[in-house]
Amino acid sequence: MQVRDTAPGNGARAGNEGPGPSAAVRPDPPPPPPGFRTGDFPRLGEGGLRLEPPTAAPRRRLPELVLGIFLVAGCALAAVLLAAAGRERNAALVLSGGVERGHVMTDGDLQTIYIGSDADIAYVSPDDAPNIVGKASLSNLPDGAVVTEDQFADPASVLNAGDAKIGLSMEAGQLPSLQLAPGDKVLVVASDSGAAGGDAPDVVAQNVTIESVRQIRDATGQQERWWVSLRMSESDATNVAKAKASNAGIQLVMVGG
Repeated sequence: MQVRDTAPGNGARAGNEGPGPSAAVRPDPPPPPPGFRTGDFPRLGEGGLRLEPPTAAPRRRLPELVLGIFLVAGCALAAVLLAAAGRERNAALVLSGGVERGHVMTDGDLQTIYIGSDADIAYVSPDDAPNIVGKASLSNLPDGAVVTEDQFADPASVLNAGDAKIGLSMEAGQLPSLQLAPGDKVLVVASDSGAAGGDAPDVVAQNVTIESVRQIRDATGQQERWWVSLRMSESDATNVAKAKASNAGIQLVMVGG
């Protein structure tokens, strides 16, 4: 009589019996290729072998870039407008062309520009243009110059090139008329040998214009005198000054203009 070992998991049988139907048969692994050594497999992190997730393709964000550019430009423009709005601009008169000394100003000689209220310069408002028009320039002024009222004066008081002024203190008998007024034309006559080179009166200045006449009093307050400002050429003014210095008797003779 034969006894069989029926215990589970026991793959051996009594006697010479072969494996039963429940035994698992595993095939042998294939042999390694010729020349292969166990250490030939690289380890993770060695020899440049790394496991990385797949690289995502870069995304184009053109709309966001355009929006950013517009935002920066808009902020810059807003800053400029804010700065301009915070500074008041005032109208000022400047020359529309260069003028020479003695030039009588007209409306066409002026134009309007705008300057910042923080500009530390003197100027004339367009509303005050009548204070400039009709006046004569006291000096040569360039094109575009900002004008001020002290650059101009009454034309009668502005000397042209070659002109001169001289003032005389005169008694009533030395005047052609007590009604002598600015703009009248006179001759200056001197009656002394030191002034005219002889005893006979001589004309020492011609084409003389009365600039101003003002009544004055001498120190005693008794005798009336007049201060007369005369405009003439430089050479005639020199002759009158010489006659006055030599105590010559000076007489004004009114002539037609």
